[in-house]
Amino acid sequence: MKTKTLLLVGLCTIGLCSWEAQAVNTKPISIIKSEMADPPQGYEKIDLQGSLMYGIGPNAIVAGASDVDIYIGFNQSFGNVNISIYNGMGNLAYSTVVNTDVQPSIIIPFANVLSGTYTVEVSNANGNVEGDFNKD
Repeated sequence: MKTKTLLLVGLCTIGLCSWEAQAVNTKPISIIKSEMADPPQGYEKIDLQGSLMYGIGPNAIVAGASDVDIYIGFNQSFGNVNISIYNGMGNLAYSTVVNTDVQPSIIIPFANVLSGTYTVEVSNANGNVEGDFNKD
């Protein structure tokens, strides 16, 4: 009950409810977050190219690399995506699956790998994007 009350107060505060009686939706609501055009501060942007973002927008997925980890953020839902990182010789260095419906970003620890050029790839049944970055 407390959650419903807080939700109603919040909606009224921003002017989304009127004084008329209204049915209250008790299902969870999606919160629209502001779109990120670049990865958070401290990460060097990884330029992603590929078919997964055609017709969606250049900032649908943002990625960046720091000295110790890789950041990947999803500005919209893609369902389940595979994230793979390959070393310069094409060998798989890391792989995971992320459900972007519930996880809008991931930080991948990458401190204990050798220096070199790596490729990050994000893919699902609709296509893929990839981009290169250097690990110093």
